[in-house]
Amino acid sequence: MKTRTQIVVLCVMVGFLAVSLRLMNIQFLNRSLYQTASLKEHQRFLQIHGERGTILDRQDHFLVSNQEVPSLVADPILFRTRLSPKNVSARLSPILKVSRAKLEHLLRKHSHFVWIRHGLTKGQAEWIRSHPFPGLFLTAEEKRFYPEGLSSHSVLGSTGTDNSGVSGLEKRYDGFLSGRRGGRILEVSARGRSYFSRDQVSPKGLQGDTVYTTLDGRIQRYAQNTLDEQVSAFDAEGGVVLVMDPWSGAILAMATNNRRMGGGVNPATSMVYEPGSVFKLVTASAALNEHRVTTEERFDGHNGVFYIPGGALHDDEPSQSLTLAQILAKSSNIGISQVALRVGPSLFYKYIQSFGFGQKTGLDFPGESAGIVHPPSRWSHRSIYSLAMGQEVGVTPLQIVTAVSAIANGGHLMQPYLVRKITDAEGHTIFRRKPRLVRRVITAETSRTLLDLMRNVVAPGGTGVKATIDGYDIAGKTGTAQVYDPSKHAYTRKQTIDSFVGVLPADHPSLVILAVVVKPRKISWGGTVAAPLFRKVAEMALVRFRIPSEKQPERKDHSSVDRVVDRRVGSDISENIK
Repeated sequence: MKTRTQIVVLCVMVGFLAVSLRLMNIQFLNRSLYQTASLKEHQRFLQIHGERGTILDRQDHFLVSNQEVPSLVADPILFRTRLSPKNVSARLSPILKVSRAKLEHLLRKHSHFVWIRHGLTKGQAEWIRSHPFPGLFLTAEEKRFYPEGLSSHSVLGSTGTDNSGVSGLEKRYDGFLSGRRGGRILEVSARGRSYFSRDQVSPKGLQGDTVYTTLDGRIQRYAQNTLDEQVSAFDAEGGVVLVMDPWSGAILAMATNNRRMGGGVNPATSMVYEPGSVFKLVTASAALNEHRVTTEERFDGHNGVFYIPGGALHDDEPSQSLTLAQILAKSSNIGISQVALRVGPSLFYKYIQSFGFGQKTGLDFPGESAGIVHPPSRWSHRSIYSLAMGQEVGVTPLQIVTAVSAIANGGHLMQPYLVRKITDAEGHTIFRRKPRLVRRVITAETSRTLLDLMRNVVAPGGTGVKATIDGYDIAGKTGTAQVYDPSKHAYTRKQTIDSFVGVLPADHPSLVILAVVVKPRKISWGGTVAAPLFRKVAEMALVRFRIPSEKQPERKDHSSVDRVVDRRVGSDISENIK
């Protein structure tokens, strides 16, 4: 009996020792191994991105913000231990609007994490909550939201399924807007159902930066709607409206329509076209600045027909003689070609380059084109006549509005920009844009003279009379560019690109507005299609920015280089232009 008792006691002690050794092995020697195994059973790691940064307008109103939407993810390995991918796919397919084959493929992957469906509707999310499946989890994702509608979409751009920027400002400033990477831990039950989650880092710590633009939300929306109406009314291929502060280069509105021009491009920055008569302002600027012409002298109108190498130039309104003011007002091809001859090829080419044509403006926006400008060595005997009236040169709308802004502000070519500052999640400013002077193009005297001449374009008898605004003096120029037909090796009147660019008010420029309508189906001119579009946008802008019709006595003369950016127009930058 005693021996048996000793044997039992010994066995118990050996068992106790074995258990103790096993516990020691689990708790101390292989603690991390078993801890990891336990976490794998009860936790799922979900990689997340912090909330993408927002984009604001010049009044700090949201142009782009975020909304949380539910999405569906899965742990296929856990899922297959309890359910059949084939059966569940058949049930989920009509609910999620995803094919059974695709769902089954995702649920058979050898992974602990896959995305099943991004951006569930409210009804889909409610169905998943009421029909839980082991290994399927709902998680929150962010989706871009546009409080002002889609009027700024062509500027703001878009994001991909991974929420990274793929176009527009979303792409250009993706490094700032993108949220930082972090992790979310899902606590799951033995049946694989999620009942708790926690973030490894505070969501605010992962948040992207805030981008403040120069765009005015109201003007942008009005310009876009008005442009869309005009394009539709004339059955055009597209169009552009640009509003710029000439003193700083800040873009206040950039509306585009490319309904038949091909997707994926922004016509304001990437459309290269021959500008037509708007380019006569460059020709006149060069001649006046070099004192090759005066405002009093008269040029031979040749009664509407002027023979040049390789053909003849024609004016729609024949004249015997014209002053420079009449050349611009009547948009005379014959007159402006004689002005260009006074300048000469080399000097004319220098001014074309100086105004920024043939090179990118440096706008903080992806996809900008440099345009096309050939050096004089590649010019034919006819080229100087063609260039004088805006042919044989490829420009973008952005280059035109930037060049005319130099005429408006006293001769300074400013670099255009769309973003004025960026702040981090704590509100600290990490980037601030200052107006950048590229170069002086013409003198202040030339600027004043040319602005006075441009008033005649909008006066009775001028080609831009439909741009007139009661109570305000407008300095402008029309453009009707015939499109070159390669098959016929000639320009066709059946297709045109119509434009109007205006400076307002003319005696104290505060805004430069460009309106372009691309290939309207009906026979048209810049003065009949683009000028009315300009007027509608300009009227709204004058009211929006409270711009007076008369020059205010406290304003500095615009010949000063150290001009403070006009706050009334809407620039948030207070530094002087130096």
